[in-house]
Amino acid sequence: MPGPAASPWRRLMGITYESIILFGVIWFADYAFSALTQFKGEPGPLRHAFQAFTVLVLGGYFSFFWSGGRVSLPMKTLSLAVQTQDGGPPGTARAAFRFGAALAIPVAALAAGHLLSAWLYLLVPVSWLWCMLDRDAQALHDRIAGTRLVNQSPSKRIRSVDV
Repeated sequence: MPGPAASPWRRLMGITYESIILFGVIWFADYAFSALTQFKGEPGPLRHAFQAFTVLVLGGYFSFFWSGGRVSLPMKTLSLAVQTQDGGPPGTARAAFRFGAALAIPVAALAAGHLLSAWLYLLVPVSWLWCMLDRDAQALHDRIAGTRLVNQSPSKRIRSVDV
């Protein structure tokens, strides 16, 4: 059974906290890439490889923590969980699809803003804003991926330990 939907503000807190954690993850991963390849930021094929590597690291991080009932530290702290529409944990493929949808929406808005009109940059937060209007308080990428971000009950996140 699906849990209650996470509020837009709880989502925003999760995004903020997750960004702090991801700063370290990306810093170490990209440092390793730069050290191994001697990449110094110049334009060219190595820059595209660097960008693809960074997206793969992010995709791996989120696919891991969104699938199989796992949660990241920020999600655990804020009592959040990603579920399928029927309330179960998503598989790795669905979690990866959710990441792809969550990434594609702001990237498409950035591309449209760059290529068509600067006013289209205002569409970058559309997925987050969508949850304020959605009847089930779900983000646009959740609708696309068939997932839900929910508040997890305390009984599911706190395990008793027998001493």
